[in-house]
Order: sequence, then C-alpha cells, then structure tokens
Amino acid sequence: MARKEIDKIIKAHLKGGGASPAPPLGPALAAAGIQVMDFCRQFNDATRERAEETLPTEIIVYKDKSWEYRIKTPLTRDLVKKELGIETASPEPNRVRVGELSRQQLERIARIKMPDLNTSDLEMATRIIAGTCRQMGVNVEGYYWEIAKGPTRAEIEAAEKAAADAAAAEAAEEGAEEEGAEAPAEKADAREEKK
Repeated sequence: MARKEIDKIIKAHLKGGGASPAPPLGPALAAAGIQVMDFCRQFNDATRERAEETLPTEIIVYKDKSWEYRIKTPLTRDLVKKELGIETASPEPNRVRVGELSRQQLERIARIKMPDLNTSDLEMATRIIAGTCRQMGVNVEGYYWEIAKGPTRAEIEAAEKAAADAAAAEAAEEGAEEEGAEAPAEKADAREEKK
C-alpha cells in the first residue's frame, strides 16, 4: 500500500476529554477540511480518563482529506508539578524556588518523556528535564543553579506599596493640619464681619 501524502500537520495542546470546536482548534480543523465534531468526539472518547492532563497532540491531515491524530506524552511542566504536588511554577525562577526533585523523580519523568525527546540516552534525557525544572524554579538533586542576588519582584512590589501608603498617609495628615489652621482664620474673619 502506498503511503498517503501529508497535506498539513496541526499541533495543539488539548485537555484530556476536553477538545471542543471553539477557537483556536475548531477554525484550524475546519480550514483543513476536517469535520470538527467528529475529531472532538473521537479525541474526547479516547482521552476521557486523562482529564487532568494537557496532551500535546498532532493532527495529521492527508491530501485525500482523511486524518489521524497522535497523542504525545504529557507536558514536562505538568509532570514536574504533579511529582512535586505544586499548583504553579515560580513567578521568578532565577530568584524564587518552589520545590526540589530527587534524582529518582527526575529519572521517572525522563522515562515517561523519552519517546518525545530527541535522545535515547537516559542521562541526556534527565539533563533536558533538569533544564525545564530550572526554568520552572525547581531545584534538582545533583544540579546547582545560582540564585540571583537582591530582592524578588514580590519584595520590590511590597516595598513600593508600603512607600505609596506612607506617602498617602502623610498627604492626608498635611491636609488635616491645613484644614485645622484655616478654621481659626475663618472664625476670625467671621467675627470681623459681625463687627
């Protein structure tokens, strides 16, 4: 059987069991000539038990308008967050650390991701995963990354807010003192007018 000629490959990150015809997926599929609801129904049925995961998916459209999809391994960031039990990565990964992976956890994630990485060597795969961890603000056993010196963004914002609050309070005090000083002068003017 001759190989089909590929017309287009559409890449998307879809929640397990959560594909919908809404943008950006629906318009991209419609433009490629795919029945959007057929794809959503098939994908959702196949991935319903993986509802917690974001699944990188490739939809391959052939010249004869037939199609198939391939689900890749979950995103590395999702695997790391699940392994550490954290909700989000660090807002400032070069300053704020949100967790630490052991060597065993790192290797477990690397084995899961191995089919999608451009290496078949476990050591190289762990280095790739460790690089993602660094960008997330996660320490990894056996790797050392220097943390930037100085205050974090959150500390800077807190200091700026405190300074703004202090300035507002000072302005309010000065305004109250001026009103207090004006009041006796107004009373004196009122007395003079009565005379």
